[in-house]
Amino acid sequence: MRLFYLLLILFCVEFSNAQNFNSLVNTTPTSTSEIDLTTLKENQLYISMPFAKKLVLNPEQKNQLQERVTIKLELVYTKYRTVESFDQKNLNRNRLKELNHLVPSLFENRFWEFELVSQTSGNSREECNKMFHGFLVTFRPNSSKIMLDFEADYLNNLVTSMLKNDSIENDTTPKKYDIKTHYDQAIGYIHDTIWYLDTVKPPSPPDFFYLQSLYNDTTVLSAFYRNKNWNNFIVVTDVTGSMSPYSAQVFAWLKKQADNKTAKYFVFFNDGDEKPSNKKKPLETKGIYITKNKNIDAVINTATKCMRNGSGGGEGLENDIEAIIDGIKQYPEANEVILVADNMESMRDYKYIDRIKKPVRIIICGTSKRINVQYLDIARQTKGSVHTSVSDITSLNYKEGEYFFIDEREYLYQKGKFHSIYEKH
Repeated sequence: MRLFYLLLILFCVEFSNAQNFNSLVNTTPTSTSEIDLTTLKENQLYISMPFAKKLVLNPEQKNQLQERVTIKLELVYTKYRTVESFDQKNLNRNRLKELNHLVPSLFENRFWEFELVSQTSGNSREECNKMFHGFLVTFRPNSSKIMLDFEADYLNNLVTSMLKNDSIENDTTPKKYDIKTHYDQAIGYIHDTIWYLDTVKPPSPPDFFYLQSLYNDTTVLSAFYRNKNWNNFIVVTDVTGSMSPYSAQVFAWLKKQADNKTAKYFVFFNDGDEKPSNKKKPLETKGIYITKNKNIDAVINTATKCMRNGSGGGEGLENDIEAIIDGIKQYPEANEVILVADNMESMRDYKYIDRIKKPVRIIICGTSKRINVQYLDIARQTKGSVHTSVSDITSLNYKEGEYFFIDEREYLYQKGKFHSIYEKH
């Protein structure tokens, strides 16, 4: 009987994985003559497999796949078949299963774009054996120290321009004006006084950022403006290189509510300063900078110092929990914690969620596809909430086995954790 249940469990797991890959293997492929591996960029790598087989030939790439943020996954195969009955979809599915077996974390949160690539130049087994087959992986680029300095300068200049505009608006000295005259049939000639108010143009975002459209994202500002009842809280913000568009919004919000002081402390973290990945331990990673909300200058100085001392982002794990715990130690009187989190990165110290004894309200940045389920877990565990660009999820008290939607994406609560649902059930 025990053997029966074990086999049943294994079947269910296998069936679940197979279901999860159906949408991927049914993707319409793009065609190319042949993939040239010499054209890969610094933020790309390949997982090689033999022609018509699922075996991974370079499993040592597992470490990079675990440590970095994948933004695109391409499955490359050759259109040529040695026999007409060959099932390419089944091979593609088995290759995805093999990659999932090698790096399960890659499939836990699918934030990456997927593409099937069909090579057309091979016309025999001998030719195809010489061609590449397997996966091309594109990572989110790391920021260099120079780029981090540019991003820190951008945030400093942004705050400076906001403060200068404040001083202009409060200036009561006479301003230049023009008299404009126009004719209205009901009234006659009308003289309009047009006043000119000088403004300081905000700085342009760094043009090297890997996804410029993020600078148009207003997730953080929208979440703060929708939730004006938050009070006596700590703001914990990821300021790795990937987060400067959202850090800018934190400062824009802070400037507008400077007299309110609902945010008592600010905590910024960069995941260990320049510590190598193999030296980073959960709750001991460091790279955390804390300041009391005395004024915007103190906050921006702390944030940019944290940014400049960081290693640039691009890793797949961050020390969110450690930063939250350190912030609460500094200010235990806080009612709640506002975490401005990078949705594409998971938590290095995820298993220590139960050490947080304050509600954590998570502003999720970069949710164009779906929410990282780890942040749903921390919100439920701490009796907090999750906030996207358009939604406030204030209750996550779902029952065991219950399915639900957030922003048109489906999730499941099962065995004490949240799971993303990618296929119909």
